[in-house]
Amino acid sequence: MKEAHLVKEIPLAGTKDGAITVATVKQPYGENSDPVVSVGVWLSKTSEEPDWKVHVPVANLDALIEALEEAKKEV
Repeated sequence: MKEAHLVKEIPLAGTKDGAITVATVKQPYGENSDPVVSVGVWLSKTSEEPDWKVHVPVANLDALIEALEEAKKEV
């Protein structure tokens, strides 16, 4: 059964009430599917669903974090 856990909600810069949410999701695509980290971007928290969402397999997290750190240095 799909099981989600909110890890953190971060205010979205440049918006009045937007947010970035980070959650872990177990069995996101059904029984025996690998867990993911779900990142949602909400332009307004009054919406029921995020405007953008990405699911990152746990196996790819280290490489993604490394790439984000590199990107941070470039801007």
